[in-house]
Amino acid sequence: MSTEIELSWIPTEPNPDLTPEQNDRLVAAAHQLVTEGYENLVEPGDAVGLGQSYFDALQEMAVRYYRSQRYDDAAVLYQRLLQLKPMQLDYYKGLGACYLGQQRYDAAVRAYESASFFDALDAELHYYMGLAYYFQKKFEPAFDVMRFARVLDERAANPDSKIAAFATQMLERMKPLVSPEQAALIDKRPD
Repeated sequence: MSTEIELSWIPTEPNPDLTPEQNDRLVAAAHQLVTEGYENLVEPGDAVGLGQSYFDALQEMAVRYYRSQRYDDAAVLYQRLLQLKPMQLDYYKGLGACYLGQQRYDAAVRAYESASFFDALDAELHYYMGLAYYFQKKFEPAFDVMRFARVLDERAANPDSKIAAFATQMLERMKPLVSPEQAALIDKRPD
């Protein structure tokens, strides 16, 4: 059995809508994506030659849609960005925020959980994941995630961050909604 990667799907016939140089770049990029793949952090958007300015412009448009409460439009852009650059933490956080705005709390939790694979110590994403749980009335996991967000933010020592203060407010609000044993842990920090 051969261990070579199957490359039969890579285009061999030139695309008549592209120049010869563009066709060559397309074949080379597809080959790079298949042979190097994610193990070497080659993302599809990079492999097909899209510049960072393209991604920055799409993200800027998504942020504008989000700020004008056009959550559906912003979510579509973040989904497209993630298809092209699936290892970008900010895109997951943006998509999670859109899902919160759409009141799709399960989807928001999934977006934030996915983001945690790329930065498990990001206080902001844990805070918003806690909010998604809270809005679902899943107070026990919300409480635990908020405690974790608070600890992460306190350890980050960023004086401009308000995550620890916001998480503390949410913890106080949830204290009567969780078991007494869990509520007793409100001020406990890891050793």
